[in-house]
Amino acid sequence: MTTQVANNVNVEIAEALKTILANQFVLYTKARNYHWNVTGGHFFRLHELFEKLYDELADDIDEVAERIRAVGDYAPGTLSEFLKLSNISEKENYYPEAEEMVRTFTNDYEQTTNRILESAAKIQNEYKDEVTAGLLYGLAQKYQKNIWMLKSLMNN
Repeated sequence: MTTQVANNVNVEIAEALKTILANQFVLYTKARNYHWNVTGGHFFRLHELFEKLYDELADDIDEVAERIRAVGDYAPGTLSEFLKLSNISEKENYYPEAEEMVRTFTNDYEQTTNRILESAAKIQNEYKDEVTAGLLYGLAQKYQKNIWMLKSLMNN
């Protein structure tokens, strides 16, 4: 991928954002998969929940991709790029039970949120980019609320 990034700080910021973007996209794909394939007694509740989550993630993905462009780099946009950059795993041809879907999605969401918080702190403290850090902290706040709700669902 050809880069337009003007300085090393922006390179580091863009690279951190690319991993976050990739994680978001894998989460988005998982939410769609689970939305389509959930079964069981909580079908309607989980079907709607996964739809809400992938709709929300779609907007968040766009924000992060546009921020990558704003700092001067190209945003990854292919599935192969996302899978290489992401630290969230997938299993092909695996359609877990509803409870496992929620548990897996929650764990992946937490992993993504932790990466966002680590990146936000570094971007704020080392690179002094308050705009990007603010974007990331806002995402983390939203995701922490969703994680809390998902965990509450698992306790029922």
